[in-house]
Amino acid sequence: MPPSPLRPAIHRRRFLGLVGASTAAALTAGTLSGCGSGGGGGGGGSASEATSLDDLIPTYIPFDGVSPDIEGLHGAPDGFTSYPDTLVTAVPEPLGRGGHYTAMTPMWGPIPPGLGANSFFDHVNGRMGATVEFNFQDGNTIIDKMNAVVAGRDVADITMFPDWVINLIPQFNRAVGELFEDLTPLLAGDAAADYPMLANLDGDAWRWNVFNGRLQGVPWPSEPFGNWVLYRRDLLEEYGIEPPSSPDDLFAIGEEVNDPDNNRWAFGDFNLSIRQVFGAPKQWRYENGDLVHMFETDEWRAGVEYMRKVFDAGLVHPDIVAKADNSKELLNSGQIIFNQDGLGAWHEAYMQMLGDDPGFRLDLMPVFGAGDRDPVMHRNDPSSQSVFVRKGMEPEEVEEILGILNFCAAPFGTREYMDYRYGAEGVHHELDDDGAPQLTDLGNSEVNDGYYFLSGRPPAVTESQYPDFVQWKCDWYDRAARFAEEDPFAGIRIQRPERFSAAETPMTDKVEDIIRGREGLGALDKAIADWRRDGGDEGREFYMEVLQEHGRD
Repeated sequence: MPPSPLRPAIHRRRFLGLVGASTAAALTAGTLSGCGSGGGGGGGGSASEATSLDDLIPTYIPFDGVSPDIEGLHGAPDGFTSYPDTLVTAVPEPLGRGGHYTAMTPMWGPIPPGLGANSFFDHVNGRMGATVEFNFQDGNTIIDKMNAVVAGRDVADITMFPDWVINLIPQFNRAVGELFEDLTPLLAGDAAADYPMLANLDGDAWRWNVFNGRLQGVPWPSEPFGNWVLYRRDLLEEYGIEPPSSPDDLFAIGEEVNDPDNNRWAFGDFNLSIRQVFGAPKQWRYENGDLVHMFETDEWRAGVEYMRKVFDAGLVHPDIVAKADNSKELLNSGQIIFNQDGLGAWHEAYMQMLGDDPGFRLDLMPVFGAGDRDPVMHRNDPSSQSVFVRKGMEPEEVEEILGILNFCAAPFGTREYMDYRYGAEGVHHELDDDGAPQLTDLGNSEVNDGYYFLSGRPPAVTESQYPDFVQWKCDWYDRAARFAEEDPFAGIRIQRPERFSAAETPMTDKVEDIIRGREGLGALDKAIADWRRDGGDEGREFYMEVLQEHGRD
């Protein structure tokens, strides 16, 4: 249970704004590694205009489902403030043939009971006509496991890689064709009509799953942004404090609420978000004929210095200082007030907490800049994860797996979506007075996101069963999307040079040590110099050539 809240301070702040992923993802700069017809998958990298990949991706066939209640603005996803009275059937005849397949996906949260001891798995597998047996990996340490999987060439029948993980596996571009099935013959062009829910996915997301000139993965079309700071709105309201509207305001709130003697700290780590507040680019900034990397900008350095100030002031929970992976639990329990996470952590927290604490409320920290500058919000790549099929399977097995992925791509408002998200009505969930699913005790112990991770679907804000969630999230998106970064490489698929990708990991480690006070801020200059030497300058030359080849210099 959450600790008892501290007595609210009698103080009001002017509220000017509107009201994610792992630490490893937080320093990853970028464009998804995997693409292009321009290279052979080696270490040198390649690039191609996204439109040049059209022959390799499915013909788009829109699915006529339910209409949204809130239209997404500025590229933000649509919102649904209620569940439909009548569900649409998306897959009249599931394409399963009774096969049994293993699947490896990350899992953020407790591992559920496995196959044979979980009626949710039985229900969904029965609906699909095939059995999926999951091997869940801790999402907080997934990079270590996926590195080992790629190096050992030992993959499941179905494997989901978050795209930031792909960015951190330097040899992935060469391994992908050796480990995973070429899906081009089965999905390119009109062939995808056999899998209509997959054909309903956005073309840009599909292009981001072309590796070395072949369609290798099934995408998860991204929401515009992946990570931001979640905060305990209910606790700030008890303190009588309005949400922050500037970095200085955020720091002052942190000092006000921080109370280690009563087991409460202000913050987890929010390095990825604060550099967007200060206006650093996601990866490269093109100015005055030169490419300047994020690491080389004053804005990025200001964000690092700010985070060092936060850690030095003792405002960060000691578990986070020690790089533990329990920040979700600390936020949910009220031991910290602000924490950076993937946006999906919001509804996950509601699912876990509202049953015992109906007044529990999270919100996204308002979007603001530093001083008189606007923030620079870092857009996701078009696909935020990729699902691969093991190479060497029989053709009918590959087709059956695509049928499974097709089922799991059914969007909000379909019967299939309710099945793989909430299980069987009356068993794993009940519908409340508004027609929204509420998990039963059995559902809380068994229902999980395994099938949800097996394919993407058009992004939408849908969780109307949680109070205030849809409107608050749509409002946040409406403002955040106005400050989306102008990417000089937009519309170009980049396969990054291996040395450039590999140079990020030691840089990540060094910055974490500096932020946490294990090294001085003066170590930044040497870290940046080492990054340039070990791959950064090679990356700059490569990216400049890409700009020149595509007429953008």
